[in-house]
Amino acid sequence: MSASEHAVLRSRREALRTGWIVLLSLLTLLPLAVWKATLAPDDPTALVSAFFQAIRDKDLDRALAYTDVDVPVGEAAAFLHPDAVSDDWEVLDLAEDTSRYSWETVVRVTIGHPEGTAEGRYTVRRLGDELRIVDPLPAVVFANSPQLAIRVNDRVVERDPEPSMHPHSSQYHLLPGVYRFFGGEPVALLEPEESTPPVVQSPPPEPTPEQAAAVQTAVEDLIDACIEYELTDPPGCPFATDGSIDTMERERLEAITGPVWTVTEYPRTSVVPGVDMWGQPTLLVGFDGPGRLELSGMGTADREQWKEFTAACHFGGEELMVLLRGDTEVELAPLDVEGTDTCRGTT
Repeated sequence: MSASEHAVLRSRREALRTGWIVLLSLLTLLPLAVWKATLAPDDPTALVSAFFQAIRDKDLDRALAYTDVDVPVGEAAAFLHPDAVSDDWEVLDLAEDTSRYSWETVVRVTIGHPEGTAEGRYTVRRLGDELRIVDPLPAVVFANSPQLAIRVNDRVVERDPEPSMHPHSSQYHLLPGVYRFFGGEPVALLEPEESTPPVVQSPPPEPTPEQAAAVQTAVEDLIDACIEYELTDPPGCPFATDGSIDTMERERLEAITGPVWTVTEYPRTSVVPGVDMWGQPTLLVGFDGPGRLELSGMGTADREQWKEFTAACHFGGEELMVLLRGDTEVELAPLDVEGTDTCRGTT
């Protein structure tokens, strides 16, 4: 074979190898293109249908991939979880609706659930080369409650005590669907564009016998920590003086300095119903037996002569809320009301 024939044969082999490489590359890309089309249908109604099917399948990652949302994190995302998704509803109808803008499509969704039907509207826009559902996650607010556990369908989460002190601090995002809050009646949440999220009220709190008993220990532990303060009004504590006391000798002294608290008898406690600073039902520490403690230090009756004193005091629990955690634990939190004097007039 001549040199020219060798060159032609080598050229054909190179061309054939290049052709196979191109073909294999195209075959490799084919599944990716199919997967991409499955992930994001290029039709607004089909996209919304796929979104709701992913929710019913409890495939939350796939559902959120159809949207443009920045997925919430932390406490706000506590119920973006498969256990919070129920399956007692189904999509009955999807239809395109009128839109204000030419670059977006509104899809109306009707679902059926045990209590009837519900309807929501979802905006679909093209972002780059793909369609996405715009901000489809509804939100709810759980009203403040001494019960720290929140139940949404089969998902139970205990919130931190601090947010429970404020009536509108515990906001959570959900996927569209039907929800039973605290095991109550089913509620359909579909509208993502509610300007004010609905407020869910907790059922009346009921401490278990174990929690009622735990309050006594919690109060005694709090008192032990409080007496370490060398203050006339220790913060968050069930005792205080406003700076004017009656001594054991029934002498009125003021301008107290160097205060030292000593417990002589712990109070007997219970859990009583009350209201918080926003007028919402809560649980408070009640003192069935007032207990006793003493305050000693230096004081004056005339701002000229100072003397040592010891004054008898008692406890007051009007400032302490009882928070319920699980079935056996309790926590105490200040009610954030003006404290009362628990020393003056006590003998």
